[in-house]
Amino acid sequence: MASRPVTRQQTRRPPSTVACEACRKLKMRCVRTNQSESPIQPCDRCRRNGRSCSIPPSRPLGRRPGAVGRYRGLEKACQQMKAHLKMKHPSRTGVQEVDDIQNAEKEVFNLLLSKMQSHEEQSCRSIGGKTTMIQAASSNPVVTESAGIKQTGMASHVSHDPISNPLALLVAASGAIQSESISDTPISNLESTDEGPSPSLTSIGEKFLGRSGYTSLGLQLSRESLQSGLDALFAAQTSVPRCTDYFCPPEDGPPRDVGQDLDPVELGLVSMEEAHHLFPIYFMRLHPVNGILDPRLHTPEYVRSQSALLFTWILALTAQFDRGSAAIAKRLRLHGEKLSRHVHTSGFKSVEIVQGFYISLLSATPARTLSEERSWLYTMYAFGVAAELGLDQPPPSSIHTIDGNYTSTSTPHAPTDHNTIEDQAHIERLVRNRERTWLRILLWERANSGASGRMNAIPETNLTSNIERWWMHPLADSTDKHTVAFILLRRHLAFLHAELQRQKVMTQANPHWVRDLIDATLEPWRKTWVYTIGPSSESLPDVHLHHVYLHNRLWTLSFALQASISNSHDLNAIREDCFLAAVQCCEIAVRDLEQVGEPLYCMLAPTWAMISYAAILALKLFPYLHDPRPGCEVELLALLAQVGLHLERAGTTPSHRFGIAAILGQQLLMILRTRAAGLASTTPVADTYHDDKDSGARSGSYPLPGGRSLNTSGTTGVSPDMHIQDPLVSPYDPCLATASMGMDSDLMDDGFADLFREIFGPSFGEVF
Repeated sequence: MASRPVTRQQTRRPPSTVACEACRKLKMRCVRTNQSESPIQPCDRCRRNGRSCSIPPSRPLGRRPGAVGRYRGLEKACQQMKAHLKMKHPSRTGVQEVDDIQNAEKEVFNLLLSKMQSHEEQSCRSIGGKTTMIQAASSNPVVTESAGIKQTGMASHVSHDPISNPLALLVAASGAIQSESISDTPISNLESTDEGPSPSLTSIGEKFLGRSGYTSLGLQLSRESLQSGLDALFAAQTSVPRCTDYFCPPEDGPPRDVGQDLDPVELGLVSMEEAHHLFPIYFMRLHPVNGILDPRLHTPEYVRSQSALLFTWILALTAQFDRGSAAIAKRLRLHGEKLSRHVHTSGFKSVEIVQGFYISLLSATPARTLSEERSWLYTMYAFGVAAELGLDQPPPSSIHTIDGNYTSTSTPHAPTDHNTIEDQAHIERLVRNRERTWLRILLWERANSGASGRMNAIPETNLTSNIERWWMHPLADSTDKHTVAFILLRRHLAFLHAELQRQKVMTQANPHWVRDLIDATLEPWRKTWVYTIGPSSESLPDVHLHHVYLHNRLWTLSFALQASISNSHDLNAIREDCFLAAVQCCEIAVRDLEQVGEPLYCMLAPTWAMISYAAILALKLFPYLHDPRPGCEVELLALLAQVGLHLERAGTTPSHRFGIAAILGQQLLMILRTRAAGLASTTPVADTYHDDKDSGARSGSYPLPGGRSLNTSGTTGVSPDMHIQDPLVSPYDPCLATASMGMDSDLMDDGFADLFREIFGPSFGEVF
């Protein structure tokens, strides 16, 4: 009887070829000078270093016991099929190749079908005994449950109607290809022995086209072109197409901004005890104005597990407004800025990332210089992510939401042992979280578009068409009411913008027709949503909503002012309406900030920008409507000075915080001091000092050297060689240097233009 051959697993290496553990770690050759010595003798390196030389026991060559290959199960069968199809014998003809493909197709298809049937039977038994019948016909694709689940991850990035979406149609077709185990093209009846030329001279494409019975499309292409196309379909692929990787959805979902390198708790920047202290403060002070989160859903643990960006910015912004968190405010802010750049560069996409950018853009500390601002860049990225995630689309009825991600399921919506009422409420909260995020980021983007003269209408979707009752949902947050109010206000503003564009070329009998049109359109909305009693008895969101209404009314009047400057129609009347609206914005801002105080300091950056915009507009329009002599604008200067002081105080409270309101207030005070310097020659004004902790600036008027004064026409005719004692007062006023010139060239020719352009978009300056 022949002896059993020695296999690869039974072969052992000679002991002399095994290196000691020290040489193996150093990846150096293990040398023993005297080969005749016992192998227990140390090698040369260990002998020189005076350490023990330990030789590990040898193991068989080849694969370790229990090791598996790279592919298993269905993937292994697919790889075997691909390798078989790529094999090509030089003596085979085209028809013989087709026969081989057909045989391999049947063999591998039967293998895959048996594997999937056993898998489906096991999964059905584990669920509840419900069996699923699988059609074994080759004309029907075989779709596994895992493939359907993977496709739902991609469905959140595209429209749910792939017929009208080219990219969605490609993705859907790609998902069908990935779910099928093999092509279902019937090629069993390819060869016909009684017709056609010799198989050795006939290609596959010519064989198909030579058969009768196919549908003719009346194409104007040559037969050779069609034949080459069919030949390419049945040709063996030399490489794996890159499109399979491009359309393949990620197995574990899209990457998230979580991990030890990003989490502020893991990095030691903040503790969970501090996070539990700051989260209630955020929802008490900042959430009534931001209104993009859900207090019942966004707990510290949940937010931390979903997004380091959102978790960090919630803590950083709250620490800025909390007097007892000055020690951690700066490092959290710096980490938030780092995460914003990292998330934008890495291309992370999630609902929480959109929310993190939203609250950081509207409340965060401004950059050191205007050239370093990235607000507009992050705004467009956040809006693009929200659109790509399909936050404006309703979830399909057969898809459940788990942790913000859609996953396919076959379970009904009725509560069961594993799907309780609490779980359904959690799912509905996640759905409303997506909807709320879309509405808020849409409002922010449409406001920027309207400020830049671009499309500012709210798109009509299933969500926005029934927005009037969206805030009445049982799981609605208290701020959802104001979100609905903002959406409806944006609708009215879009209508006003289109109506002004239509009527501006007409001759109007009433010179104040713009004001009357705006009031007639917005008055029903104001009576419904804005308070009619004093702000002291109203909540912070209602006060903020009133300011947003006043600012948008002024904004719409400013568009009419720009149009009147171009055609000189009713220019004085529109100037008067704009001036009165700007003064009203400033007066109500001072009144509310005096009565409400620090709680209003949490208002968003566009609100502070519009308050300063109203102050500058009133200052510029005053010489056109009233006596431009020095001293006539004293009451206006006093009002605007209070605006500047309140802005600066709002941006520097608490003392460790410096917000965008402080920058706007300081710039406004510098402009007002330059204008007030013209009053020094006629009316002496005593110096007035304010506490640096309250205002951070010094207010007062100073006489000009040499008895000179500003001219009475309202222009700043100060010579370049003149010096003012206060270092904050400049001899050249960049904002008011040409107050007697036309409004079209002077309205925004100042330092505010660049700042407003960053807040409201790059096209802001083009409006004026």
